[in-house]
Amino acid sequence: MDAISIIYIAFFLTGIACFAILRPILAVAMVYFAGLLFLPVSYYPAMQTHFAGTTALSPYWIITTALPSDALISKAWIASLAALTGAILFDGKSLLRFRPTLMDMPMLGWCLWPVAQTLFVEANPAGWQSSLYLGGVWAIPWFLGRAYYRDREGQLVLVDILIGLTLLLVPFALIEGISGLRLYDPLYGAHPFAAVGAERYIGYRPLIMFEDGNQYGLWIGCVAVLAIWRYRATPAEDGKRTKAWIAIILFLLAIASQSIGAIFLMLSGIAALYFSQFLHHLRKIAIPGLVLLLLGATVYVSGVIPLRSLAKETAVGQTVLSVLRSSGRSSLSWRISQDEKTIPVIRENLVAGSGQWDWWTELGRRPWGLPLLLAGQFGLIGLLLALGSPVAAILSRWFRQPEETSISERREDILPPTFAISIVVIIAATDALLNAFIFLPALVLAASLVVRQKAEEN
Repeated sequence: MDAISIIYIAFFLTGIACFAILRPILAVAMVYFAGLLFLPVSYYPAMQTHFAGTTALSPYWIITTALPSDALISKAWIASLAALTGAILFDGKSLLRFRPTLMDMPMLGWCLWPVAQTLFVEANPAGWQSSLYLGGVWAIPWFLGRAYYRDREGQLVLVDILIGLTLLLVPFALIEGISGLRLYDPLYGAHPFAAVGAERYIGYRPLIMFEDGNQYGLWIGCVAVLAIWRYRATPAEDGKRTKAWIAIILFLLAIASQSIGAIFLMLSGIAALYFSQFLHHLRKIAIPGLVLLLLGATVYVSGVIPLRSLAKETAVGQTVLSVLRSSGRSSLSWRISQDEKTIPVIRENLVAGSGQWDWWTELGRRPWGLPLLLAGQFGLIGLLLALGSPVAAILSRWFRQPEETSISERREDILPPTFAISIVVIIAATDALLNAFIFLPALVLAASLVVRQKAEEN
């Protein structure tokens, strides 16, 4: 038995044991987040050659753990399974009280779509394998978020544990950021993205146990937003100074990651926290904005608007490219160009998808944004189903009637946790437009936003 299998099994058993000493609401979050933070990512294939002996500087054939590929076991799957198994064994009665709503249907449909997809195309992995994988990576965190963290107390537990476990990364981030060492290699073996984007303006961007350096930067940025909210929402007598230091540490860690996109999104989230009194007007434009977003994503995937040509052949486009190159951020234009090259292949099976995890092989490259990666494999149907439940959860909070809101959430001096959680979920979704390595806690966070039903309160 190889080392990674041993580690996965040991974590699974240890995770279940946590339920014997911790309350389920604590154990679920501890096990799930710890698995995402510290487990080896997956069983990586040999990196020297792949696809007919092609050698690549960037191992483009490695797919994000958010989607099924030739590697159907990953840290995201193991972490979810350990948390669910412990909850079933030690708190099955609470899980049985869960009642699904219409908001859960898109998530269910997304996880079952690969099986239905086989009616239209030949799938690889097999439809049932992809459904099983998506069920573990997407549906289980969603279900656990709905079952345990659907009120203010649960949301505070979720946020506090996520912040606390992320703080454990600080010494490792300092080591890697200063020295350029990669701790993953001696512990778990060679990491295919260890050198990709590692050198920054000053020092190095840490990788630690993440899938990619971009995912590390996004994780720290999202948690920094939550930590700043936690500081603002904490009364002075309840350890506000300690929470201030935690927020400062995580904010500085995010800046030190030098992930420009993640830093921009983090600063936008912080601005939303401090100017929240102006954001209630967003409810008036939320649905039109969502429609425009979905239409824009559809147009982008379809290739109707040739962004690559506009960038190279128009004065505005050339100016933007020039600014990006002079600032050293040409990676953004490169990613968009990579995505644009894959659109003709996506359009061949635009609605139902190709069913193939490696549908981009003939191009010798894959898109770097999750929506295109997902659409190529599962089509627009899969893309809309995957977005359905998280989007519905956010809108359910935005349009919640005042009389349905608790007294603590109506207090003007305290932003509710649902507000900060919504911001982080939106940040994660926005970043996924150009990155496939997503902030996986966004799934359980989004699930906690679903308005509690009367049947679940009894």
